Amino acid sequence: MNMDDPSLRTLPALLARNAAEDPDRVFLAHAGGEMTRGEVWDRAQRTASGFLGLGLEKGDRVAIMLDNGPEFISAWFGLATAGLVEVPLNPELGSERLLHAMRNSRAVAAVVDVRYIAQFAQLRDQLADLKTLVLVGGDAGSPFRTESLAALEASGIGELPEINRADPVAIMYTSGSTGPAKGVVLPHGQHYMNGWQARRQAQIRPDDRIFVVLPLHHNQAQGYGVMPAVVAGAEVFIAQAFRRATFWQEVNDARATVFVFVGALLALLGAQEGNPENTIRVAYGAMVPKELYLELEQRFDMRIIDGYGSTEGTIPVWGSLRGDRAIGSSGKVIPEFEVTIRDEMDDELPTGRIGEICIRSREPFSMFQGYFGNPEKTVSACRNFWYHSGDRGRVDEDGNLWFEGRVDDAMRRFGEFVSAKEVEDAILTLDAVELVACYGIADAVAGQEVMVAIIRRKGRTLDADQVRERTAALLPKFAVPRYIEFVDELPMTPTGKIQKHALRARGVTTVTFDARREQEGK
Repeated sequence: MNMDDPSLRTLPALLARNAAEDPDRVFLAHAGGEMTRGEVWDRAQRTASGFLGLGLEKGDRVAIMLDNGPEFISAWFGLATAGLVEVPLNPELGSERLLHAMRNSRAVAAVVDVRYIAQFAQLRDQLADLKTLVLVGGDAGSPFRTESLAALEASGIGELPEINRADPVAIMYTSGSTGPAKGVVLPHGQHYMNGWQARRQAQIRPDDRIFVVLPLHHNQAQGYGVMPAVVAGAEVFIAQAFRRATFWQEVNDARATVFVFVGALLALLGAQEGNPENTIRVAYGAMVPKELYLELEQRFDMRIIDGYGSTEGTIPVWGSLRGDRAIGSSGKVIPEFEVTIRDEMDDELPTGRIGEICIRSREPFSMFQGYFGNPEKTVSACRNFWYHSGDRGRVDEDGNLWFEGRVDDAMRRFGEFVSAKEVEDAILTLDAVELVACYGIADAVAGQEVMVAIIRRKGRTLDADQVRERTAALLPKFAVPRYIEFVDELPMTPTGKIQKHALRARGVTTVTFDARREQEGK
């Protein structure tokens, strides 16, 4: 199986090819119906023309804040076909992160569900670049100029710009352990590479139907759910949201044969009883809980393929569809990439030694092209011609990569990165807090749960409910700590740094507040 010609490694080129080959074949399915390849390509061109008719120009950034559904696909494909750059946003970002993403990307328009208009309206005076809201779900009052997505979809097809694989197609925001979220610039060639990887590793065929239940604002859903269907000429089913109780019934109703996951989703499914019959032949994703791997394959009668990757570096390491595997590892490096393990001075480490996972591609424009508006972070991440992932790992004698945790303090909860510094900064806004440390606690379902240890100021009172109330007001929902413990002291190094490894090792204790336990007890 060979990669497509470079001229086809853009989203509009692939949509046009698929439509030309078989315009009446179904491409997109959802709870409300189906769309053929020809209909999807026609709508992409009309929507692209509609966006350009608003006065937007190639390279402009346009935010998307929509739930899963055909409207998200329509907006995304239309923007890509117009040479515009989508900025997909989680509706649960919260005002501070939304403001940062909109300011940093300098988005001039946003495609928004009417239920989320208020989030933009309350920031109106701080969003000088934002001029237009394209609405989905009806009309509503807004301080911005408004247009409906339906109207753009009905536009006449006008002249569209030439697109190549080097052109940016998306800016996706991801956060590390320090500072604000970084805007990862993805070129069209990376969108293609994402889809190509999954197509080959999972042997996706035109008669497959990929079940996408992850949120479309996430790269795992776009790059590894939708794009493999585009590249392979397969079908894709967009589910509205993950519902554990009805998941397998929805899969069967959709006649899906493939699904993409994050490790937390598998853990939630594994916690269910029974062995439901289903139509899935293969599932792939990242961070499969080792103890669940073989059990889930046997229970659900499907092959699971693990991998290692990031928004910046794609998934350069994959497990295999057939044959023996090293369960617990992420698999082996695929031919299009190089992966090495390096020390603090960027020297390559020998087999078996733990260091930072560093990546580069052998194919042009198949990885991120930097952090938007942040040249310092771009240079730092890509020093010495390697992308430095911030993850620790090792490679064994058979070439398998083993993930060993984060170099910095970032946590990953239900697929979302949580910055320890952001959580600590939010808690430090409470006058009663003297010192706080935030760190991750391994969890079979969430991947990691957020825990904080807090030293209160002498003579001051503070309880866990107040901490959660403050963090809920300042942070996205997924970053609010589950575990809170008040302590008299924190383990410190001789130079005054908190020893978070010691806190992680201690973990949850008998005096730790557990928000989930409290909620279940009510």
